[in-house]
Amino acid sequence: MVRARLSGGDLADVPDISGRRASSAQEGYLEDPVPSGGAGRVSGVHGLLARAAALGVLVSGLFGCAATPDYLAGVAAEVSRPTTASAEERAYGRRLGALIARDGLERLDKAYGIGPSLLPDDISGSELGKARRTLAAIAEPAYRGEMPLAEPETGGDRKFYRDRWRVARQTLYLAPPTADSGVAPYAFSGLQAIRSEIELRSIGGQPFRLTLACDGAVAVEDKAGSRSHPAGVPFTVIGGDGAGESVLVPSDVVKRCDAMADFDGRRRAFAIVREETENPRLADFDSRVDVCRMPDPDALPPLERAFYGARWLSQTCPFDPGRPALLTGEVDGFNAKVEALLGVPLSAAFLRNGDPEAPLDFSRAPHLALIYVSYLDIKADFSGRVFDRLLRYHARQGATIRVIASDVLEREKDRAMLQALAADHLNVQFKSFAWKAPNGGTLDEVMSEYYKVHHSKLLAAISEMPGRSVAIIGGRNIHDGFLFDEPVDLSRYPQLQQYGQRRGLTLNYYSNWRDLDLALHDDAATRSLAAHLSTLWHEDAVTHMVRPFSLSVAGGAVRASGSARHFVSVPYVDGRALEGYYVDLLDAATRTIEIVNPYLNLTPALEAAIDRALARGVAITILGRIDLTGDLGGSVLTELNRLFVARHADRIHIYDYRDPKVILHSKMLMIDGRFAIASSVNLNNRSFIHDNENGIAVLDPAFYRRMKAVFETYRKASVPVVARDVGLGWRILFSWRQLREAL
Repeated sequence: MVRARLSGGDLADVPDISGRRASSAQEGYLEDPVPSGGAGRVSGVHGLLARAAALGVLVSGLFGCAATPDYLAGVAAEVSRPTTASAEERAYGRRLGALIARDGLERLDKAYGIGPSLLPDDISGSELGKARRTLAAIAEPAYRGEMPLAEPETGGDRKFYRDRWRVARQTLYLAPPTADSGVAPYAFSGLQAIRSEIELRSIGGQPFRLTLACDGAVAVEDKAGSRSHPAGVPFTVIGGDGAGESVLVPSDVVKRCDAMADFDGRRRAFAIVREETENPRLADFDSRVDVCRMPDPDALPPLERAFYGARWLSQTCPFDPGRPALLTGEVDGFNAKVEALLGVPLSAAFLRNGDPEAPLDFSRAPHLALIYVSYLDIKADFSGRVFDRLLRYHARQGATIRVIASDVLEREKDRAMLQALAADHLNVQFKSFAWKAPNGGTLDEVMSEYYKVHHSKLLAAISEMPGRSVAIIGGRNIHDGFLFDEPVDLSRYPQLQQYGQRRGLTLNYYSNWRDLDLALHDDAATRSLAAHLSTLWHEDAVTHMVRPFSLSVAGGAVRASGSARHFVSVPYVDGRALEGYYVDLLDAATRTIEIVNPYLNLTPALEAAIDRALARGVAITILGRIDLTGDLGGSVLTELNRLFVARHADRIHIYDYRDPKVILHSKMLMIDGRFAIASSVNLNNRSFIHDNENGIAVLDPAFYRRMKAVFETYRKASVPVVARDVGLGWRILFSWRQLREAL
């Protein structure tokens, strides 16, 4: 259940998540703490697997039946009925249960072809029909747009969620010991997990023998089947060199395994530990649920209602963002990230020389407890190698580091760099995001495995020292094209990318992007963003479901000063909630809508909202780079932009950014002179249908004015667009819905 937070004094503001093994109860976090994933209310969960098997609808592969209708119906029912007297906890459980049930209902209907040819009534008497009715009943609230505010109760505004609802899966990268190998243990998470999985993967497929002795039973699953090993009895797993995937499944009681990895005589000893036991404060941080006390929506003007509204989009509570730095310059954007980790920016000479192996001075580096590095793309180039070195330093200092990037964009050298980082330092977790279509998914869902990506962009560096934490959010990736005008000569370093092509459908392309990032330095704000991203990190491994970060309750008021909210969108599990949010914002505009975005391929719902705004007399201005030559797939994207221009140039002020060497990549949305969003969100179908996204929305005229200055800088470098015809062939091609949604 959600457990109330006790008063923690200064700890509430500067939580210690460094990994020191203090008792959570002693540190003022939880009364009678329950180890996440190892105990707690789990009634009925284990029976779900047996009931799913009885349906004969097991999902193939190592995930067993963790996405079958009966299983998801059981999990949704358990989650939505928490055994608690707290009205807020019950409301949160119903919200998460509704999201799980909606996902399960849609999976069931697709897998069994329920629709015009097979109606729900046709299966009403079967076990499948019972599962569908359960899912439909629990999911019903999730099909509403705006949620009612929950009833408030006395107590704190922060709780912790402990119930089990997900499959936890992470990867242990194995490699022979090196001079840089760290000594930290490998921590696996059982947080809120019905089942925990550790995939074993050797770097470069090197053969290995992994011998383990654990303090509880562990199952090993591979292509030969599943074998269970009791506590205290050593066992060996052989992998690499075509041996196939092996997965460790520790039982709930496992807290530690002692391991020895043998690579043809080169041995490395290390420990595998349960993260909730080894670092309970980090588990508390990852379990955080914020209670947002919100004003009555019926008493608010439309823009305030859209900002404060309770919706299915995962958002933080409104917070004071301080005065975020607007990082408009390429060097400023990169150096802000470097400074967050190094303590000082790189010198102009360091950047001019273009040598990623040049000496770095770590004497002013902050002591960090937790680092998130979340990007679409992390390349093995100058930028990526500098980041690699910075992260290796903090790994040696004991920080927990979590890195996530998109599998479909990783090239061999990118993957080798990131996997080696995780193999050398076991306190670095690397997650390569790869979405899998649900069982029975449609053809376009199966195809979307090749273009559905992780697009949430955040660097969060969390320190225990006040004023040393930083969170940077925006549109940039870790790629030299966001830093240098020309590719850096890295021929001395064969392990790094040497960009060789400026355009076309190749992952070795090189473009130059102009972008915008925001840097927040307020301790509470940076922790909120990092804790919010933890919900994405601790997703369900099978469905990619992400639990909500907050619960909106009645009893609040509009903040007198500026307010910000961070959002995380996962459109294929939250019912395209980001699209609904943007529609509400556009519908709330009364005077102006100002947009900076490189892609103009709006969904039908967003197009309709634009049309309604124009009909109300709202002045709309859009800045972008219409010709996207140089971007990945730029010729196709250019024609899509031109199609939007052809439709709207007579009603919308559209400007084309004219620097021929740079693609304007910033993502800004501003409304009525008092609201602004800086985000990763493109105005294309993919951002609202396929890709996870994040951003910060700020309701504050002063912040708007700062963003407006950036907008005007872009406009001065732009010219009004002259509409040109889009050929019939392109129009026919873009009439194919599946193609539009993929772009």
